[in-house]
Amino acid sequence: MASHSASEGIQGWGVPASSGYFTLPVVNRAKSGSSARSWIRDGFWYNTRALLKSGDYVVIELGHNDGGGPTASTERGSVVGEGSETVTVRLKNGTTEVVHTFSYYIGLMINDALAKGAHPIVSSATPNNPYENSATIVNSPSRFEGYAKNIAAAKGVPFVSHYKACINVYSALGKATTESYFPKDHTHTNAAGATQVAIAFIGGLKCSSAKGVLSGYLTSSSAAITAKC
Repeated sequence: MASHSASEGIQGWGVPASSGYFTLPVVNRAKSGSSARSWIRDGFWYNTRALLKSGDYVVIELGHNDGGGPTASTERGSVVGEGSETVTVRLKNGTTEVVHTFSYYIGLMINDALAKGAHPIVSSATPNNPYENSATIVNSPSRFEGYAKNIAAAKGVPFVSHYKACINVYSALGKATTESYFPKDHTHTNAAGATQVAIAFIGGLKCSSAKGVLSGYLTSSSAAITAKC
């Protein structure tokens, strides 16, 4: 989702989604390399929350960097599970951190957004290259897909399965085209791929779990995109 310079050869889907898809202004606050845990711990969420106004829509999409567990050297992993479990760890800088589950962090952001009068939308993480080392598409979502869906349902807020929507798009495009979108690694797309991932998000908004959110703010080009469920 995060913005990257042209020289990096990769681009996040939040960049194309910021122009031409919605009649509302779009602000891309994504930070490359963040997990739900680090997004909160390092202050990025609180900086975003401070900017929220009543009536704003907030897309919360994390999950790519949340694996590995709370003691992983990346200091990004969350506690496995969906409840109130915690693990206390000592970080490399010598400070102590109480690490929670992914669902706890997403739930906290949902609650904060609602408290500001904003409308949170939970979106699941997009797939890595689903054709990697395979002649056919591999549809194998991570546990964070279910975590995102479940916390959205528990909080009664819209959910976009961005993972499923992307699989839908990549299935139609086929192996050669899809793999051309992953020039650096199996996670990050180039600009052309980012556009397809943005299209997938629009298609995901048209599925029942999204509860019709943002349907009144789609441009004519977005209105022409079919549901990706």
